[in-house]
Amino acid sequence: MEATHSPVNVNCPAHIHRLPIELLQHVFLLIVNDVPDCPSIFSYGDITISANVDCPPLVFTRVCQLWRVVAHSTTVIWSHFQVSLPGRVEPLKPFLPSLLQSWLALSGSQPLTLHIISGELPVRIPHNRSRAQPCYESSGADSQLLEILLSETERWETVTLSSSIEDWSCNLYTPQLRSLQCRWSELNCFDAPNLSHLHITHRWPLSVGFRPTPTCNNVRHLRLASCSVHVIRSSLTIFPHMETLRVDIILSTPITPAGSITHPHLQSITVPFSWSPYQCELTKMFRGLHLPMLRKLTLIAEPNEWEVTYIMEALASASCDVQALDFVSTIPLSEVDVDIVEPLFSVVREVTVHGELLRHPVI
Repeated sequence: MEATHSPVNVNCPAHIHRLPIELLQHVFLLIVNDVPDCPSIFSYGDITISANVDCPPLVFTRVCQLWRVVAHSTTVIWSHFQVSLPGRVEPLKPFLPSLLQSWLALSGSQPLTLHIISGELPVRIPHNRSRAQPCYESSGADSQLLEILLSETERWETVTLSSSIEDWSCNLYTPQLRSLQCRWSELNCFDAPNLSHLHITHRWPLSVGFRPTPTCNNVRHLRLASCSVHVIRSSLTIFPHMETLRVDIILSTPITPAGSITHPHLQSITVPFSWSPYQCELTKMFRGLHLPMLRKLTLIAEPNEWEVTYIMEALASASCDVQALDFVSTIPLSEVDVDIVEPLFSVVREVTVHGELLRHPVI
């Protein structure tokens, strides 16, 4: 029998090892950036917590020695991560805090993109306490991890807080922070002179006052997940340099705001069209506003007759020069009744549906 020859040369390195280091690093970064909500450092079972070794970037270090060396020397892939706080009263074993410290060390001096989630594990109830009795003991495990994270606040650049965290310091100096997602109550914890993008994730109760801080002065782009017209109007005074405002849900209330408000910088507003038995919330929001720089209004609404009527009423109640009105609608542009929308051209210069221009009817 003739000997067969393998096409693989055992003395030649694998093809993947022939990639330039810079290209391999770029591949690592693309994979890490493709992970939703940032790579998670920890993995959780029903009652357990461990290192998340099966996901990037940790998984890169388990392929071969070359990948481990390249991964460890690529600081940027360690600068985006998610930390899930277990919520347990008992402190963690040393390995998990050490893993977080090592992860931060591998990120070098890179600005950090950080997503913090709390309460991943169920709280154990001591045998001598009834389940009906509340447990107010602080989490030793959370405190361990937060202490490590708070030691790096000067590198925080993008931060998302997915739930309320009780162990915050009263004054977190975050000079590089550009983007923040948090609750109203957590915003006051930050001394962030360069914060420009802010996403408030929970409703601000009308009964709870909010005192603006210097951090609010530089916010340019504000998103409110759920709020009333009162909070929207209050935001115009809380954030004096805001340029864009987006609201996901407007909560209806019987209160009709009074008085006038001037905001000299607001250029764009995105809101859902909302009405209640009390009144159209859009009209209540715009009444008495003086917005000299407002140029674009985006409405999550259908371009139907009664919506058009209320939009015109709302814009007539304010002092502004809206040039573009965009409908985010389930109705495609081809099915929009131009005759119904036509009155809007008396108050705005152009009307679009999902960004597609609606032609002014020829008279």
